[in-house]
This record gives sequence, structure tokens and C-alpha cells, in this order.
Amino acid sequence: MWKLKPIKIFDRFTTGTFNPWFDSLTFPNIFLLWTSIIVVFGLAYYFFTGAHSFLYSNPEGEIVTDIWNNIYFSFVTATTTGFGDLIPFGYFKAISIIEVIFGLLLLAIVTSKLVSIKQNIILTEIYDISFNEQIRRLRSSLFVFKQNLNKIINKIEDGAINKREISELYVYLSPLEDILHEIITLLEKPGKYQNSRFTKVVDPLNTELIFNSVIHSFEKLHELVLLMNEKQFSWKMGSTIQVITRCIDLNKTLFEQLRASKSLKGRIVHDLATQNEQLVNGIKKNVETSETGLSS
Repeated sequence: MWKLKPIKIFDRFTTGTFNPWFDSLTFPNIFLLWTSIIVVFGLAYYFFTGAHSFLYSNPEGEIVTDIWNNIYFSFVTATTTGFGDLIPFGYFKAISIIEVIFGLLLLAIVTSKLVSIKQNIILTEIYDISFNEQIRRLRSSLFVFKQNLNKIINKIEDGAINKREISELYVYLSPLEDILHEIITLLEKPGKYQNSRFTKVVDPLNTELIFNSVIHSFEKLHELVLLMNEKQFSWKMGSTIQVITRCIDLNKTLFEQLRASKSLKGRIVHDLATQNEQLVNGIKKNVETSETGLSS
């Protein structure tokens, strides 16, 4: 049995070159196109007037011969107004039907364009809200991470921490790795997604706030490492060291991204990078294990 495949005619209008061309149309373009069609059809009525095909004027009771009335009839036909003062005869009837179709198509394009503009406005607002919410969430996540490390530090200082919490320290450090991954994705150059309709760059203020939060998080991590070494805890488990290693690698990628983006002034970038480098070097120095070493 032969199976008939449906011919997807309308797919050609939703893919390929039609959509880019349609999206590039502006209202002045559409108005110019509409006006041009009216004028072209009006000139066609004027130049092809003959004995069998013509426009007849009811009020005057004669054939229309001047160009302005022909263009007037073309306008009335394109807008489907139909006052009835001018009537087509002969093959002008077919031409007027074709013009009506063109007029309706242009009306549909204008309506679709208005809906598209409204949708774009709504989607842009939603995207902006989502983007700003993502920034706030990242900063809040870094704040929560610092709070969790601070609780561990307080427990260590009070002598209330147990061996299980020390051996499962990686559980408290893993969120930092996820947060750094997300920040790197957020700060990626928009050029990577240049075909996307919605691309937004983190503004300098939020960029500086995010990097300050990252530095404070590593500062708290450095404080924890120093304290555990001071208390001589056996905390250097393979999983914990691996998490710290990955976080440092992500930190390096993040600051390389900051230098390449040039979103902040050189002096601010230098100060942030210097402060961060001191903390990272301090963590590397105090995290020593025979099984896993930190990447430079």
C-alpha cells in the first residue's frame, strides 16, 4: 500500500526566507508597498482602458478617462470600501478582484505585524524580569552559601561539629560549583547567541556586585580551610578536594571572562582580580593532599 505524505505547503511560509523578510518589514515599508500596489493598479486601469474593458462612472454616466479617478477606484477597491460610484467592466472585473485579494493580504500582514509587535513587547518585558530575577537569585545563592560556611565555622569554634559533618564537607561546597557554572553562562558574550531574538548583557553595576559576592564566598572558604587546618581536622577527603579544585578552576575561567568582556573599568577589574588571586593562592597553599592536587 502506498502512503500519501501530506504536502506541507504552509511550512514554506514558516521556514526559509519568508519569515526573515516578513520580520524585517516596518510600517513605513508596508505603507509604501500598499501605496505602490494602489498606484500600479490605478495606472493599469488607466492605460488599458478600451472599448470592452473600462471603468464606468454612475454619477456622470460616462467612461472614466482621467488618471485620478482610476487611482481613486484602485484605492476604493484595495480598501474594499466599494462606494458604487465607479463600476468595472470587461476584464477590469478580474483585475479588481486580484486587487481586492492583494488588499486583504496586506491588511492581514498589518494585523499580524501589530500582534507581533505586542507579543515582542510582552516577551521582552518577561525576559527582562526573568534576567533580573536570575541575577538576584545568583547573589542570594552566594549569600546563602556564605551563611552555611559561617555556620560550620561557628560550630568549629564552639567545638560542636562532629566527624560526619567534616567528612561530608563537600555537600556544603558543591552549591558554589553550580553557582559559578551559572554565572559563567550568564556572563557569556551575546555574540555566541547572536541568532537569538533576546540577548541581554549584565550591566556593570550587577557585574561588579556578582564578582564581589564571588570573592566574599572564596574569602569565607579560605577562612574555613585555615580554621580546619588550625584545628588539625582530618577533612581532606578526595571528594572535598575535588570540589574545591573544580571551584578554583571555574573561578579562573570566570575572571578570564571578566578581563575579556571589558564590562568594567580596568582599575576595578585589576582590584577584583588581585584580591581574588590572593584568596585562591591562600586556599591552594592550605589545601594539601597526597591524592589530589589543585590545578594551577
